[in-house]
Amino acid sequence: MPRTTIGPCGMLSAVDVERTIQFILELQAKAEARMDKSEARMDRSDARMAASDARVAAMDKRMDKRMDAITKLLQQGMRMVGQTQTQIADLARELKELAAAQKELAAAQKATDKSLKALIDSLRNGRNRRNGH
Repeated sequence: MPRTTIGPCGMLSAVDVERTIQFILELQAKAEARMDKSEARMDRSDARMAASDARVAAMDKRMDKRMDAITKLLQQGMRMVGQTQTQIADLARELKELAAAQKELAAAQKATDKSLKALIDSLRNGRNRRNGH
């Protein structure tokens, strides 16, 4: 601050008042310059924040789409598992039916073999009696 002198009546001289006013104006100009720089930094920071918010929003949107796709895949997979379980149960039932039919066929084949053997034996025995054997 500039040096001031006080006159005989306790008043500042006109030169001192002028210097004080000039000093205050310079301080105010410097403060305004600092404020302008600070506002410019804030504006740049706000712009970066807005860009960051836009990137985050875009990533959220992509993530939501991916989550929806994964959800659909899981739902389709669960339907396929349900269908597969139904098909396995149907195949197991059909396999049991086939096994039962095979047992019946085996029993029928044994009976046929027995009957055929009896027929062959009776034919042999019948020939042997005619031939005198």
